[in-house]
Amino acid sequence: MNKKNLKVAIVVADKDEYIHIENMFKDVLEADNVGSLVGHKFSVEGNNSNISIKTVCSGIGKVNAACATALLGNDYDLIINIGLSGGFEGSKKHDIVLGDKFYEHDFDLTGIGYELGQKPGQPLCVFADNKYLKDFVSKFSFLKVGSFVTGDSFICSKKQHDLLKDKFNPIACDMESAAVGYAASLLNTPFISLRMVSDGADNSSADNYATTLYGANADAYVKLTFDWLKTL
Repeated sequence: MNKKNLKVAIVVADKDEYIHIENMFKDVLEADNVGSLVGHKFSVEGNNSNISIKTVCSGIGKVNAACATALLGNDYDLIINIGLSGGFEGSKKHDIVLGDKFYEHDFDLTGIGYELGQKPGQPLCVFADNKYLKDFVSKFSFLKVGSFVTGDSFICSKKQHDLLKDKFNPIACDMESAAVGYAASLLNTPFISLRMVSDGADNSSADNYATTLYGANADAYVKLTFDWLKTL
């Protein structure tokens, strides 16, 4: 059987998260920067596909993530954003979660009549690609699916947690996924985001985040991403 060719780009914000890719594929990585950002390329074999992988370490935050995604261009079949996130009801520390829709919780024109997160002339949220989302969940049924909220702040208080819960009822919060998703939509490229919950987006977030980032199985979400890609 002839295998199809797939081109996949992976956007990772934090260098302490990106290092898992460097360690996992150190024997096959080829340096291939994206503008001035650290990037690599390599290939993996899927069940039915030859998959060309392009990775980029964007830096933390929405602007960095959106710029990195835009710099990748539209020559991909799928863009994936991976990393750590804060968790909400429906997820707990070390759970791996998939986003189905993505909101920018810190975009605020409510003073002139818009919903929180709403940008004039744009949808309130962006969506994951339904085909890839369903495929991922069908093969790894332990995954939890829900809304992600994105903003340029580390959520580390119960007050912030409760405000986001009441408004968006998310399963996770992060600082990049909605930005990557929106940039991918402008590029007309399918997008998904997979995250491992590091903390509860509450008063103990800083300590829990650190123990997850540097703890045992810190690379579990990276391994799972490639376990799934190899089924394609």
